[in-house]
Amino acid sequence: MNNNFFKLSGVALAVATCFSSNVWAADSAADAQDVAQLRKQLGELNSRYEAQGAALQSLAQRLQQLENSGQGQARPMHAVNKTVVAADTSANQTTSDESRAEQVTNEPVVKEAPASRGAEAVYREQNALFNKTFTLETGVSYSHSDRRQLTLNGFLALDAIFLGNIKLDNVKSDIFQLDVTGRYGVTDRLQFDFNAPFLYRTSTFESAGAGSSGTNFDERDVSNTNIGDVSAGAYYRLFPETPTSPDVVVNLRVKAPTGKHPYGIKFNKVGDVAAPDDLPTGNGLWSLSTGVTVVKTVDPAILFANISYSHNFSRKFSDISGGDTPVAGEIDLGDSYQIGGGFAFALSDRMSTSMSYAHRFSQKARIKKSGASWDSIVGSDASAGSLNFGVTYAMTDKLTMVANVGMGVTPDAPDVTVGIKFPYIF
Repeated sequence: MNNNFFKLSGVALAVATCFSSNVWAADSAADAQDVAQLRKQLGELNSRYEAQGAALQSLAQRLQQLENSGQGQARPMHAVNKTVVAADTSANQTTSDESRAEQVTNEPVVKEAPASRGAEAVYREQNALFNKTFTLETGVSYSHSDRRQLTLNGFLALDAIFLGNIKLDNVKSDIFQLDVTGRYGVTDRLQFDFNAPFLYRTSTFESAGAGSSGTNFDERDVSNTNIGDVSAGAYYRLFPETPTSPDVVVNLRVKAPTGKHPYGIKFNKVGDVAAPDDLPTGNGLWSLSTGVTVVKTVDPAILFANISYSHNFSRKFSDISGGDTPVAGEIDLGDSYQIGGGFAFALSDRMSTSMSYAHRFSQKARIKKSGASWDSIVGSDASAGSLNFGVTYAMTDKLTMVANVGMGVTPDAPDVTVGIKFPYIF
């Protein structure tokens, strides 16, 4: 009986052991299947994470390139510097967050460069920025001219020795000007502006060698403050800028004779110096000008050029002489032409620098006394060229500072011109 008991116990133990082994094997197979499934899900999540990371890194690199290059192509009117990043993934959506991330990686992501304030300032300077806003610009400028004239009264003996009187006249002129300009963009193609200048002029008239003496020196100072000639203009963008063509802007401007004109101002001689009693702040004539400006962005530079023509309308005055006896007559200052061009670089999002050259050709002026014919004034034609350097800085989103320095390269141009202005966008 005991033997049978031990035999039954052994059989039961064997059956239990076999059942336990089968259960453990089944559990092991289930665990292995779960591990494989988890690994698969983890791999899918890693793939989506890597695709999202690659997209974000590409966008960050493009943004850094645009910031470093100053975003010279940025324009408020055009969509430029667009970067498209796409990532292909077939992962299943598991949560709402994963769904949004997958949408970012599956759909093209368009990154448009923001408008560069430095580039906007350059376009505003060329009157090629049409942004449907009102801009009030206040600026001050200073110009200096120094003209010397040598007068010889005698003859040259032995081709080397001058016998006679030598006289040297010198005129130094300084002009301080305050300009208030308002600009309003009606549409994205049409803009109007109005300018009112206020001038302070001072001139020093000097004469050396008076009275046949090399030691005589006479000097006289004359100054005046008054409003200048106000003007108004209209600008129309004929063709907008494209990747292959520039902005083309045409303009029309009229100037009114609101300043003090130079006709009829009396000249008095003190010692050996003849100087006027007053200084003019305008030319006394109505004028009409028209021109064309082209602007093209070539990253990171902005190229611009312009050409203009001005016509002065003749006008009659009750006195056109500088003597004590009034003489009525008509004045015609002649027309003028101007060409210019230059380039600007956007150094950063807020700052840009520019260099330009402008040259104006003026025809001879004419006078017509009452009852007489037209006579040309000798030496009244001019050819004035100047080289200009400028810096613009966007102080805030609405306020910009523009500084310019100009140097005359021909005798008819001012020797130096310095100006600073502050456009404010409302």
